[in-house]
Amino acid sequence: MLASTNVYNAQAATLSEAKEAAASGRIADALAIYQTLAAQGDAKAQFNLGTMYMNGEGVVADKQQALDWYRKSAEAGYAEAQYTLGVLYFRPEMVGTPDYTGAIAWYKKAAEQGHEKSQLNLGIIYFRGDVIEPDYPQSARWYVMAAEQGNAEAQYNLGVMYANAEGIPADLPRGYMWLKMASENQDASARRMQKRLHMLAFVGAKMSAEQKAEGEALALKCKQQQGRAC
Repeated sequence: MLASTNVYNAQAATLSEAKEAAASGRIADALAIYQTLAAQGDAKAQFNLGTMYMNGEGVVADKQQALDWYRKSAEAGYAEAQYTLGVLYFRPEMVGTPDYTGAIAWYKKAAEQGHEKSQLNLGIIYFRGDVIEPDYPQSARWYVMAAEQGNAEAQYNLGVMYANAEGIPADLPRGYMWLKMASENQDASARRMQKRLHMLAFVGAKMSAEQKAEGEALALKCKQQQGRAC
């Protein structure tokens, strides 16, 4: 049981103080603050409390408690919790039978709030079509949203879709643009970066000089617009 002083001090504490407590190794203090704030309906505290139960930080690891707190946070509109539920609903060790419909629903709620990884995952789900019917226009739509936020994987996948006419009309200059954006996005391992550069060169070799010039111009414009409305 937590010491009464921790509970008392937690009454007026904030999320930033909980974060500082955790960073300095005062896990019991952080836990007490999160418990207090979560009980008051603070969505971020609920999410953080769920993460402590998931990882066994200051408490005995408890997957069900973690899921319960993640759901409370997600239902309160916290995008990171919605995304996390989307991930966990795919995992049999967390939910038994995977709930793909529920996962997609949570991903959509987070994605509609601008959550980049949720947008990426929806793009992947709709493209692969292994848990739902494939929907390439929907895949491209979500990839565009993530790509415009600078997500290199979405930029790469979108570039490949345009270059290879995978479910959407072929557009080599636009495909080249997204591949170039991905290849200049310094967020990956050397192996992933090599893959992006290889695909960029492969697509570039199929293009006429005019198409490549158009692709370069599109990429420059996209960068000038900070990835928006590309």
